[in-house]
Amino acid sequence: MREEQILTAEELADYMKVNETTVLELARLGELPGFKVGDQWRFSWTVIDRYIQSHVFDAPQADLDLILSTKERLIPFSRLTEESLIDLDMHAENKKQVMSHLARMSNDNRLTPSYESLYVALEEREKLLSTAVGQGVAIPHPRFPDKLTFKEPHIIIARSKAGVDYGAPDNKKVHLFFLPCAQSQFVHLRLVAKISKLLHIPDVIPRLMRIQNPRDIIQILVAFEQQHLLPFDNICLVSKVIREQEQSE
Repeated sequence: MREEQILTAEELADYMKVNETTVLELARLGELPGFKVGDQWRFSWTVIDRYIQSHVFDAPQADLDLILSTKERLIPFSRLTEESLIDLDMHAENKKQVMSHLARMSNDNRLTPSYESLYVALEEREKLLSTAVGQGVAIPHPRFPDKLTFKEPHIIIARSKAGVDYGAPDNKKVHLFFLPCAQSQFVHLRLVAKISKLLHIPDVIPRLMRIQNPRDIIQILVAFEQQHLLPFDNICLVSKVIREQEQSE
C-alpha cells in the first residue's frame, strides 16, 4: 500500500495554480477539505482528489481556465486522443468489466506497462468513491497517477450504448467514460479540467452519444477548438482572470 501523500498549503496552492492565501481562506471556511497540524493546514491528496471530482465538473469556466493555465502552448484535446483510444461500442455489464476494458485499451496502446497494475489501481480508486460524475459520465482514474502507471498523457474515451450502473450521484446509468492517462497529480487535474471543458459545451453529451465512428470524435474536438470552445492557447484569458481576481482582493 502506497503511503498517503500529505500536502502543505503552499504545495496545494502550487498544484491547484492559485495563491496560498486563497487555499488557506477556503480551508478556514470549510470549502476546501483539510486538517490542522498545530497551527498549520495540511491536505490529503486522496481527499483533495475526491473534492476535485465533486467540484471540477460543475466548476465555472473561468476556474477551469485557471487550472489549465500554462506558460507554454496547451496541448489540444484533439491531440490527446486518437482513433485507437476511442471505443464507441464498449460491451460492459458492470464496473469491473468497464475498468478491465479501459485498462486493456491502455495496455494495447502501450500507454501503461501493465494491464493488471492499472486495473488494480482503477479498482482501488473506485472503492473510495465512484468516479461517476452524473449526466451519464464517469472519469475513472488511478488514486495515485504517476509515471509508473502511464508512460505519457492521453485521454481514452469509451461509450456504452446500454449504459452501466456505476454508482452515479444522480443514480443514472453511465454511457460515456473518460480515462485520463496522467503521469502526475498535476497533469491529472489538467486532463480532468479539459474533459470538464468539453462537457460544458451545450448539448455535447447527446451529440457524443449519436456519433458513429471514432474519426468523427476527433473532427468534433478539432471543430470545438477552432471555435475556441475548448482550450488551446488561453494565456490572454487566464491573465485577464488573474488580474480581475487581484483587483477584487
